[in-house]
Amino acid sequence: MRRLLLTFSIFILLFNCKPETDSSCGQAFIGGEIVNPVNDHLVLYDDTSPIDTLYLDKDNRFSYNIETLSPGLHSFIHGGEYQIIVLEPNDSIMLRLNTLDFDESLVFTGRGSKKNNYLINLYNTLDGEDKIVYEVSKFEPIKFLKVIDSLKAEKIASLNKFNEKYENSPLFNKVALASINYSYSTHKELYPFRYFGRHEIVNRSSLPANFYDYRADIDYNDDVLKDFYPYYNFLFPHFNNLALDRYFELTQDSVFNRNSIVYNLNKLDLMNEMVSNKDIKNNLLKYATRNFLSYNNSDADCDAMYDSFLSKSTNEEHSEYITSLYNTIKKLRPGNKFPDIEVINYKNEVTNIDAMFNKPTVIYFWSHAIKDHFKNSHNKVAELKEKYPNINFISININADKPTMWKRLLNQNNFPLQGEYRFRDAEAAKKILAIQYINKVMVIDKNNRIITSNANMFSSDFKELLDFL
Repeated sequence: MRRLLLTFSIFILLFNCKPETDSSCGQAFIGGEIVNPVNDHLVLYDDTSPIDTLYLDKDNRFSYNIETLSPGLHSFIHGGEYQIIVLEPNDSIMLRLNTLDFDESLVFTGRGSKKNNYLINLYNTLDGEDKIVYEVSKFEPIKFLKVIDSLKAEKIASLNKFNEKYENSPLFNKVALASINYSYSTHKELYPFRYFGRHEIVNRSSLPANFYDYRADIDYNDDVLKDFYPYYNFLFPHFNNLALDRYFELTQDSVFNRNSIVYNLNKLDLMNEMVSNKDIKNNLLKYATRNFLSYNNSDADCDAMYDSFLSKSTNEEHSEYITSLYNTIKKLRPGNKFPDIEVINYKNEVTNIDAMFNKPTVIYFWSHAIKDHFKNSHNKVAELKEKYPNINFISININADKPTMWKRLLNQNNFPLQGEYRFRDAEAAKKILAIQYINKVMVIDKNNRIITSNANMFSSDFKELLDFL
């Protein structure tokens, strides 16, 4: 759920103190232990700004007093993975986690632990349901709705029981209800794309009349949720759906083309028209534009999308970010030379990646924060290596941490070490190669020229591409 968005940014909800109250909202304590740490610290966030970097001691433990607490959702990051916690005045929370099983091993103790254990268990439950819901999305609409509404009712009933047993704050209930409601509404927004597919989605009008009844309660300008990731996880597929109507009206297409410039420009228009909250609107515009630029290969279409974004966004930082991405992607067009990038192999030897292009080469990326993709991509490449011995396959870990986790995961899964690398300067390399999504694959010819900078090894046409090399 949250991890498919390899978003490379933090979405957290903040409840500020009331203006008439003292600026000090109380104190809180957070401490704990990290088993198998990836590095020697974690970063604690409040809103989108770091509060402090907390260093681990020799026993991999940490502690921190927050002298002036803004009650709300905070987050901590360790080794590229993050988790959200609720911190309110007088909380004294200890946590323990094992990086080998980050979310599933996370447990809290102390004052304020019950609400956080509830929320992490809720997250893990919702996350675990994704595969089930994907299969349920093959059901007829009425049967699908019955299953989804039943699952949602179970979560609401569980929350009610928890509230009967413990006295919880409005903040906690806001977070818990938003997580439940937006999770299941997101599944409903995704259903037409999964059930009908791109060839039949034009027939989505056959859905039951009450299928989208929940939309009547959507607040497109909920300032309380303006930095809360489940809100955006819902809004993005929601606007994808809304843009379909204009798309089919204007193009007369019978088959849906997700990369159509008409479809994507109309999506930006809808976001601009329907959302007045500047923070929410700017976030939607930024990520919708980033997604399009990252996957589209047409210079003209990228120019049009870029211009539309600039005309609508009022966030200067976002504009600088999209401009940088736009210019970088232009340098990665087919026929251009692959950039100079240094990588490090398992033996800690540094080399320039273009020294390996003695034959057609496939470069794929992975992060230890997304273990399913790590395993799936390596298994897929093992299969492709058998079929395409004339092609070189290079695996690059994108994490900036020490190589401990990188090597550990390779050894634990018994993957061959030949062809395994990590970036010497991960942050710089990710910008140069415009790595916004972990499933990005680059294909290079033997002359160091880019064939494509944005393939997907799991797509149906990837083997067709390799057949021509």
